[in-house]
Amino acid sequence: MIVFRADANETVATGHLMRCMTIAEACREKDAECEFWLAEDRETGRLREAGFPYRILGSHWDDLEGELPLLQKQFDELEAQGKKISYLVVDSYQATSGYLGRLRERVPVLYIDDMREQSYPVSAVLQYIPSTEEKPAKQTHRIQKTDKTDKTENADTIYLRGLSYAPLRKEFVKTHCGKREKSILITTGGTDTYHVAGRLLRECVKQDTFREYRFHVIVGSMNSHEADLQELAGQDARICLHKNISNMSDYMRSCKLAVSASGTTLLELCACAIPTVCFSFADNQVEFASCMDRYGAMRYVGDAREKADIEQLICAQLVKLAEEEELQKKQSARMETLVDGKGAERIADFLIGKGL
Repeated sequence: MIVFRADANETVATGHLMRCMTIAEACREKDAECEFWLAEDRETGRLREAGFPYRILGSHWDDLEGELPLLQKQFDELEAQGKKISYLVVDSYQATSGYLGRLRERVPVLYIDDMREQSYPVSAVLQYIPSTEEKPAKQTHRIQKTDKTDKTENADTIYLRGLSYAPLRKEFVKTHCGKREKSILITTGGTDTYHVAGRLLRECVKQDTFREYRFHVIVGSMNSHEADLQELAGQDARICLHKNISNMSDYMRSCKLAVSASGTTLLELCACAIPTVCFSFADNQVEFASCMDRYGAMRYVGDAREKADIEQLICAQLVKLAEEEELQKKQSARMETLVDGKGAERIADFLIGKGL
């Protein structure tokens, strides 16, 4: 049995839960039993729709050490039922070394680490987000086990590293893309705290370059600016809003250009080879977006928290991409070399003990 410990709410991006669901789906396809444990009853509709059982701990998502007694009870209950946890996958920035160490005393733990700021006392670490110190080397699909100990590595911890481990849904496994329409996909995260989508739309609709373009805007489930987006769509027929979609890859393969907040979505865009302008709005997103720019896969324009004119910067890069076909081709080709969409399957193989 594989258990996933993740949360999603107005503060915690839904991407944590979504990537765990992607890994769980890959595990389930290999006949592994999967279950989700959450602090509170939020975003559980996604789990029900996907058919995953879950437990609500009744804890505080930002105090994981405080929930340790509750987790111990869950472990005891499963043991009494004769069920064994082969791996507990933890996906939370709130996880401390003390928390993870206590969990590992009971079960093997895989921690999903985006930040690489410290070492963790766990069985395995998933680090698919690239570091600025790394080159986009060819992926070997091997599990890497370090033979040294420093501030970021434990000698007895297995590291799953590189973009080949990016946990993307099956729909993003590489397939041929047909002819793209003159449209721009805009996806700004589940909350879009800085209302980048609305600000960008107001900027783009004024551009002559985009006169014949449509704008497909993905509205996050917790977007507090939806009313304003609806108003914009009512004023301009080129603006199309989409919410709770289940076919994101279709839009990524049919649109000509894209704008995206940093995160796993950037890897999905790579798998679909759609020229992209990206931005960040959280500390954990900056290095990732910077790396994708450095790799030549997309253009990073900066952090929405610091750039008051972020919408103008994005729009300017979109115009440049739209007007330079060769630049589009170059970026698309680079994206295709980085991501193949099979990362979740590789992670699942590791979790169920199949190896790679």
